[in-house]
Amino acid sequence: MDSLRTKKIIIDNTPKNVHPKEEANFLSQFLFCWQLKTILKCWKNGVTDDDFITPTRDHETQLLGDRLEALWNKENISRKKPSLTRTLAQFLGIKYVLCGLLFCIADTLSMFLQSLFLGTLLEYFSKNKKLTASEAYIYGLAVVLSILLRVLSFQFHYLETYSTGLKVRTSCSSLIYRKIVNMKLATIQKNSLAHILNLFSTDVDKFETVFCFIHRMWNGILKLVVATFLFLSLSSCQGVVGVGIMVIFSLSQYFFFTRAAIRRHKMTIERDNRIRIMNDIIFRMREIKTYAWETPFAELINNIRRCELTHMRKLNHILNENFTIATYIHKISVYVFVLLLTTTGTPLDPHLMFMSINIYNLLKTSVQHSIFAVNLMSEVKVCITRIELFLLFDHEATVDKQKIEDMRGCKIYVQNLTAKWNPSQKATIKNVDFKLGCGQLVAVTGDTGSGKSSLLQTILQELLIVDGILSLNGLISYASQNPWVFSATIQENIIFNETFNQTKYLTVLKICALEYDISLFSHGDKTLVGERGAMLSGGQKARINLARAIYKDADIYLLDNPLAAMDVSVSQHIFTQCILKHLKTKSVVLITHNCKFLNYSDRVYVLEHGTVKFSGKYETSEEAANNIQENNDKTVTTLSEKNYKAQIETKEHRGSDKVNTYKTYFFANESNFFVYLQFFLFIVTQVFINGSDAFLSFWINLRQNPTSFSVSLLQYFSDGKCLYIYSGFILIMVFLFHMGSFNFVECCNKCSVKLHDTLFNKILYGTMKFFDNHPSGRILNRISSDMSAIDETIPKNVYQIARQICSVLGIYVVVNAVNYYMILPTLALLVIFYYYVQAFRPVLNKLKRIAATRKSPIYTHVVATIDGLTTIKVAEAQKHSLSKFQRLQDCYNSIRYLYHALHASYAFWTDFTCMLYIAVVIFFLIIFKKSDMVGNVGLSITESLLMISSIQYMIKIYGELDSHMTAIERVAEYDDLTVEDNNKSETNPSAAWPEEGKILFQSVSMRYSPEKPFVLRNIDVEFRAGEKIGIVGRTGAGKSSLINALFHLYEFEGTIFIDDVDIKMVPLGTLRSRIATVPQDPVLFSGTIRENLDPFKEFTDCQLWSALEEVNLKQVVSNLPSGLNSSISEGGINFSTGQKQLMCLVRAILKKCTIIVFDEATAFLDLDTEKLIHATIHKRFHKATILRIAHRLDSVMNSDKILVLDDGCAVEFDTPNELLQNVNSHFYRYVHEYQNSSLNIHIH
Repeated sequence: MDSLRTKKIIIDNTPKNVHPKEEANFLSQFLFCWQLKTILKCWKNGVTDDDFITPTRDHETQLLGDRLEALWNKENISRKKPSLTRTLAQFLGIKYVLCGLLFCIADTLSMFLQSLFLGTLLEYFSKNKKLTASEAYIYGLAVVLSILLRVLSFQFHYLETYSTGLKVRTSCSSLIYRKIVNMKLATIQKNSLAHILNLFSTDVDKFETVFCFIHRMWNGILKLVVATFLFLSLSSCQGVVGVGIMVIFSLSQYFFFTRAAIRRHKMTIERDNRIRIMNDIIFRMREIKTYAWETPFAELINNIRRCELTHMRKLNHILNENFTIATYIHKISVYVFVLLLTTTGTPLDPHLMFMSINIYNLLKTSVQHSIFAVNLMSEVKVCITRIELFLLFDHEATVDKQKIEDMRGCKIYVQNLTAKWNPSQKATIKNVDFKLGCGQLVAVTGDTGSGKSSLLQTILQELLIVDGILSLNGLISYASQNPWVFSATIQENIIFNETFNQTKYLTVLKICALEYDISLFSHGDKTLVGERGAMLSGGQKARINLARAIYKDADIYLLDNPLAAMDVSVSQHIFTQCILKHLKTKSVVLITHNCKFLNYSDRVYVLEHGTVKFSGKYETSEEAANNIQENNDKTVTTLSEKNYKAQIETKEHRGSDKVNTYKTYFFANESNFFVYLQFFLFIVTQVFINGSDAFLSFWINLRQNPTSFSVSLLQYFSDGKCLYIYSGFILIMVFLFHMGSFNFVECCNKCSVKLHDTLFNKILYGTMKFFDNHPSGRILNRISSDMSAIDETIPKNVYQIARQICSVLGIYVVVNAVNYYMILPTLALLVIFYYYVQAFRPVLNKLKRIAATRKSPIYTHVVATIDGLTTIKVAEAQKHSLSKFQRLQDCYNSIRYLYHALHASYAFWTDFTCMLYIAVVIFFLIIFKKSDMVGNVGLSITESLLMISSIQYMIKIYGELDSHMTAIERVAEYDDLTVEDNNKSETNPSAAWPEEGKILFQSVSMRYSPEKPFVLRNIDVEFRAGEKIGIVGRTGAGKSSLINALFHLYEFEGTIFIDDVDIKMVPLGTLRSRIATVPQDPVLFSGTIRENLDPFKEFTDCQLWSALEEVNLKQVVSNLPSGLNSSISEGGINFSTGQKQLMCLVRAILKKCTIIVFDEATAFLDLDTEKLIHATIHKRFHKATILRIAHRLDSVMNSDKILVLDDGCAVEFDTPNELLQNVNSHFYRYVHEYQNSSLNIHIH
């Protein structure tokens, strides 16, 4: 029967579908027809999150990751200095080169033919007419066909090269993730989580765009060479000088490239620091709020952000000035060409002039693309270096498991073992001998920080083994000290990488005391636990973490203090039913501080400062040995094989078309004057651009058709005067260009400051409900990827597209001003464009929003992987985690590629329509030829030809811009977040408040959100000043919720008074700063020890050392290289959990508050250290009101009163003696259970 119930848990059960591109033939792909079918389908059926989840075969993450990994491994083996750049070159293969080669040939040929045919066509309009009308039509058609060649090649090349970039991004992401799941814990500590997330969120994204422009760089060089030969063939040395100016500018890119790379590197360092701190803030927001530390963290982020903005501002100035020069460089070439012709006395021949202008216009577009490519390559160079360093980062070879012929039946054999976290540190484990035999239960105990967890990490080969022998014989399962719970259902967290067997699963739930908890959830074991188990209590997370380890069928079980966070009855049940009975035939290593558990161990190891102080059998009284066996499991509830309905995960909001992202961005400035000034500068600059072209046309007409002008006009506009006027146009144009560029960067910098500060403040002062409902990956996506786009990509794209829009509008004005009969075709063109926008824009907007929401889960999964890295590796679940990563990546790739494919189709049909418009312009000029001057004709045609390259580039940039504008929309969404009201003015307590520490709860009820049940129900209790209150109850009874209400972390019904002051009337910062707390989950932030203990810089070194000495940490900190200024690793991983609890106690000692809250504050401390802490608490806080939540009842037996909570209600509140007099009381039952599980309780 069991075999019939056996199945594999499938996390992603979304039905597979086929990407629409897979059903299209080559012709449909080449002419962008399959996208039109998709548009119609989307219009008819709409677009949902469940559509387009399968990528094209070319973009499947697994295939791409396998291929790049094989090439990278080969590179590592064959080269002393592996290069990711060289590996990526092999990954691209010949197809990418051929694609670029064919495009460059077609594009260069189009330019060459177009210019020649245009020069010949203009002869038809000259006064010495050399062409017949039929020949003019033929040459006009030839010009149009040359444009068609570029139209057909340009967008096809773009989509193919974008596909290449997507492949590289996908494969690099997969390679980074594969590196992560195989890294040692000691190694990954050297890389901050922020740095790793930046690799995924910012660095790899650069690959998507850069490959679209790499070919444009050498295509531009090829065009420069062809243009030079073309001018030489026309015997125009002046034209070659104009080309030379563009060559000089292209060569100057090395200067821009170097400066930009330096600034980008410095900016990236600051960005990594900012995201690292933001990661701490997001993950530890509850602790930050209870400590009232928002202000120091705000100052820290603001200081880092200022440094980042300094480098970003200089970088954007460099890039913008570079692009600005590229925008008008063709005008300089034309000016120099005209200047040389005029000074050498060469007449302005219209055929040569307009052919040269057309060549310079086309070269300008190529130069712009080359500049864009150089800028992108400068970014990608930094990104590749960062990724390469990470891939090559300090991956020590796995220690050889030295085989011992006679292990004497041992599952683990350790002899004279010495290990350290990294080579620069002192040894954590020193000369340890350790054995674990078959079927043995070995307990490891010792003082806080003695190296117990490090011993297990060494056995798991996560530490660097310096000396000694380590041999393992069997499959290992591991339960970490800090519970690892990822965002999924309870069942998925327990089953994890194993095959589902219902009988075995129900057994594990029973022996891990999870049945009762699961029965309380409306969705049972299908309940989503939230990120890092946000919806669970500390004890529930610990039991789920343990259940995962127990569910795995292994030979060796390494259990790192899993019972510390559980109440007495639950820990007793698990020890008896799970460890003693269920694992009786297995080899178990149990870290514990409970002396009673040591009695049942076959062997006990006591560690001290990383060495074995004692090993042997633990001896105690026989009476105590029988106590545990008397447990009758009264608290265990049987869970039937009930089928719960799966809980539906809340999906990320996809945004709305109602949000005007462009308006939000442009008017984020405090003053709108500079925004309007920028619009004015754009317009005026374009006026001078078109004015210079019109004047040059007028000049040519003066010389070609002198009979059409008056003698006085001809005399006034001599060649010398015309040159001065033309020079004036160019100089003013250049000045306006650079003035606009400078003002634009400053405006964008202010927009970035405003948007970031608003986002940061909304997050920092957001409610806890917001953090409970939003995964960290979703928030970090906005802080990292979205803000990166706002800082760098959006300003660059906005500036470029604004210039292109002005250019296109200027072209329309010039063409219609010269040829009034083009007004109707122009209006028709605008109508067609309007319908294009109406057809494509809504679908594209929906797709880009879906793409943005599919990106956040990738970050969340990466964070979860790093958190549970050791568990994943021990469970041999790397493939399982990689498979989930690949599914998430495939879902993102599918929608991302479809977005760009539809945008390419949009651009293709727009280009095709523009080509038809140009054909109309040319043929109308031929048909309606009257007395048109050749200057006007040349101006109309060259401007029209410029339009198609401008629109191509504009749509390309607009596609990127519109895609990135989602970042502004997503950031702007947080503007509507409800923040905590920290500016209450009804009550302004004195600086000494609370002086007494009296607390009164009146009818207090609380729930974490309106749709969830109450976790506190009508609490009516009073804690008198100076009383020591013990708060007890089963796991999930509401103990921590009561503390949350006291700190006003959530809204509650009823009233809480502190010294007769209603806390709802007190500013939150004031309230929380006047209460000291030692939380259940000890927290250390990235930074120095001093910053962690005293972020407001209120205390002297002497006070800090004194507080550390009181908790027995002075020696530990003194031994660190820099004492109080020693750095704390991310998450405080370089300290044990017990030491982190002691650090939190130091904070409470320093605050000297009259109300102190201890929430399981000594759960991970050994008994001796716990006694020391209790003595310290009694000495330092004897006058304070103390609220102590504890599972060890002996720590609360000396309390003045005991508050017993059950299911959110205060069921009992009295002195310990009074409660013990009632044999039917809850507290009596708790004490009775505790007496059966501990030798150390003393009832007074």
